[in-house]
Amino acid sequence: MPIQVAETSKAKRAPKTLSHLELHPKMGGGHIIKHVYSGYEHQSKEYSFNKEGKAAGGEHISSHLAKHAGLPGADE
Repeated sequence: MPIQVAETSKAKRAPKTLSHLELHPKMGGGHIIKHVYSGYEHQSKEYSFNKEGKAAGGEHISSHLAKHAGLPGADE
């Protein structure tokens, strides 16, 4: 008689919804913006900006905040 294995289903993850942003000074100059999500299953993500306010990809800190925090000027 073969052994039957029950099918397992993965628990659905909650949608990745931004709860808030945290802005921290970075050692040596610059800042770190931390994205904190509402669901516990989603890890926070940090974005680093140098003294001039630029990220590794070239995005400026003001553009990043405008885009993710809903600040005026996001569409500029």
